[in-house]
Formats: sequence, C-alpha cells, structure tokens
Amino acid sequence: MWILLRLGLALIGFTIRQLARRKVPAASIWIDGRPVYERVLTSRHRGQAANIVGFVIGMDRRAPTWIRMHAESAADRVFKRLGIANEVQTGDAVFDERVYVSCDHAYVHALLAEAAELRAAVLAAFDAGFHRLQFDGQHVWLERRTDAASRPADHRVLADLQAAAARLEDEAPSRLADPFVWRAVVIEGVIWALAGYAIGGIIDYLGHPADSHVDGHALVQRGLVVGGGLLLALLAVIFVWLRGSSRGHRVLVESAIVLTLALPVAGIQAVADTNCALDPGLPHVEARTVDHCEQREHRSRRGQRSYTYFVWMEAALSAQGSRAPVLQVTREICEAATSGSTIAIEVMPGRWGVPWYRTIRAGGVVWKNPAIE
Repeated sequence: MWILLRLGLALIGFTIRQLARRKVPAASIWIDGRPVYERVLTSRHRGQAANIVGFVIGMDRRAPTWIRMHAESAADRVFKRLGIANEVQTGDAVFDERVYVSCDHAYVHALLAEAAELRAAVLAAFDAGFHRLQFDGQHVWLERRTDAASRPADHRVLADLQAAAARLEDEAPSRLADPFVWRAVVIEGVIWALAGYAIGGIIDYLGHPADSHVDGHALVQRGLVVGGGLLLALLAVIFVWLRGSSRGHRVLVESAIVLTLALPVAGIQAVADTNCALDPGLPHVEARTVDHCEQREHRSRRGQRSYTYFVWMEAALSAQGSRAPVLQVTREICEAATSGSTIAIEVMPGRWGVPWYRTIRAGGVVWKNPAIE
C-alpha cells in the first residue's frame, strides 16, 4: 500500500508540474476594454504580515509555443560558448546583447528577426523594470520584483507588448514545430515525479517510526550510491537530449537542484522498496527475551511532544539480525513487550543483501513491515 502511495505522489508531482503552467488568476483590471490578470507575489515571516515582493501581470495572446525571455546573464553567455545553449540571434545587436530568448520554434525566430516593433516592446518592458516575460501559448506574462502591486504604467507596458506580439497568432501551434519544448516538458515532469516519490518516502518514514531494516547504515549507503548514479545518469540524458536547445542549460540547472535534493531520499527509498518487494528469500525467526521497553520523549521548538519506543533485549540477534540488542518499535509493540516476555522477530535476507524485519510479535500484538501490507 505504501509503495502505491509513493508512486501516487510521484504521479501527483508530475501532474502538478504540468497544471501549474495553466493556472490563470482572475481578471481584476481592464485596459482598453481588455482584461489584465494579476498575481501578487508575497513573502511571509513568522509572526509578521505578508510582504509584497513582486507581481506577475498578463493579457490574452495566443502563441504557437512557449516563449520565455529574460535579461541575458554571464552564465547564459558561458553556456552558449560551450555549445550547451543555442539561442536565436536576431541581428539587432542591442536586443541580442540584452535579451536571452528561450524558444526553439522556427517561426518565432523569424518573427523576432523581422518585427522591430516586437523587439522594441520587449526592451521597453525590461527598461520599465520587468525582469522576465513569457508567452505560455494563450497569454503573455510580465514579472517584476517590487514591494508594491502593479500600476497603470505597468499595464500600459504590458498592453503595448501584447499589441506588438499580434503576429504570433498568425502561426498555428504545432507540437512538432519546436523540437525541444516537449522534451523539456517530459524531463521536468519526470524530475518532479521523483521529487514526489521522495516526499512519499519521508511521509512513510514519519508515519512508521519503527525499524524496518536490520542495518540502516547499509541501506543508506546503497541508497546513496543508487541516488548518485541516477543523478549522473539523468543529468547526462538531459544534457544529450536538450543539447542545442536555447532552454537546455536552464532545464539542466533546475533539474540538478531538484535532483540533488530529492535523489538521496528517493534512492534510499527505492532500495528499501525493492529490497523488500523483490526478496526471494525465506524468513529466519529469532526469539529473544525482553529486558525492558524504553520510551523517549521529543519536544519541538513549539513545545509539541512526540515519542519513540525501543525494546531492549537480553541478547543480540544472530548474524542475520540486529547488531545491538535494541530495536525501535511501535507503541503497541512496546506496551506488549513486558520485561521477561519473549519477542519473536521474523527476518528476511533482502533482495540487495540488507536484512529486513518482516514481522515482530510481542504478546498478542503483531507488527508487519509496511512493505508487505
């Protein structure tokens, strides 16, 4: 069940990444009879009211594909020199020097080279303080970092850009016209799916605060190796698959950040899942006498209390069992494991050579590893 939960969270991560692109705020502003959509960006600190840190405004404007523009950075220039990024050059020296265009659609490239009014509207947006603009296929968006909501002057800049981009609607959208956009969508979806799987592993751990594997250190070591291998493999795939794209280096850097955070956890969880689910071995049962059960109290910074429980046994398990005569268990097992009673521990060898606890019995209470539930 918990494996299915983690896979479900991975699917949710993939889906959220795609739906987030389509979310449009309600129109509360109108200019020249046309709606302007605004999303105010805020930052909240503990005990303080939310502070405005920027805003995003947009208007309706169809485009044949996703287009993103931002001020060209030194990193963009380095990636272009290395051949990892391949950006359109319009022939307008000022525009090409200031603006980095993330788009690989041939029609957009041709239009930017021809339409001086569109290039001028883009530069005017950057001159007005906006740091990013984007066409998502249905709208044009401008984003600005500031401590106030948008003003009429901002709406006018947006309206001028929307009007200057009218020729984008002359080209019908085509999934094949931009050779890289769908690759980027798939890659980002997979990356966030892995992040969802990692979150599921954390939820699983917090929901089952008991030892599931005999040697947790061996499990972590194998998981980190798997996670590191996946990190290198996925970054290599992204590099090869998006090389020559204007957006390749951005996807590569963003993916590296998310994967570096997610894959250590995802790797450990993947090893744990497959170690149990694919284990072809037979169980080995150990019976030990309980010395006592220890309850440890933990307090958060907010004063909230939580507890963990440890059964201390009179002797360690055999080579297939625990390295120390102590086992972290659930509260129910702890209450049933009275001093002098017997606790029966069913140990499996593990698909990857990491023994794991299949069941633990104390009195009439039975704990089952979540992997077999």
